[in-house]
Amino acid sequence: LEAESLEKVSFYKLTTKFAEFMKKDTNFTSVQVTGHSLGGGLSMITGAQAKIPAVGLSGPNALMSGRSFDPKVTAEDMNKYTFNIVPRRDIVPMLDDLADQFQYIRCESDSYDFVGCHFAKRSVCEIMYTCGTGNRPAICDCHLDYGYPKPLTDGDEDFDELCGVN
Repeated sequence: LEAESLEKVSFYKLTTKFAEFMKKDTNFTSVQVTGHSLGGGLSMITGAQAKIPAVGLSGPNALMSGRSFDPKVTAEDMNKYTFNIVPRRDIVPMLDDLADQFQYIRCESDSYDFVGCHFAKRSVCEIMYTCGTGNRPAICDCHLDYGYPKPLTDGDEDFDELCGVN
């Protein structure tokens, strides 16, 4: 009964099977997976098993637990195919050891807010602030909710007007 219950929540088997199906489809030249939180963990397991690039944002790692999956997730495949973006003080990526390919990013949530560093939007704001937006508009919430500086405009727009600030 326990094995049957565990099988029902082994979502990585579905995502890996789907990724392997997509790899065989000649309509696609590249298959990659990504996800946040549990989805980030699933993407990294899928990437390692299907041997495709995978990016997790705040994903739980599978370096130690990977040996319990079927098929097993090896450290070599985690190190070769996965990348995890890890906000400082985010508790979810601490659930297992990090593979070699990861990048810490800053998190400026209040020190008592132990889940604030896990929010995907906050992480996207940090990436946009640190790396730039590539001439794409910044997310209003980055300034309004998280205190990032107002993005510069090209002079034709006004941030307060665009973001509905009165």
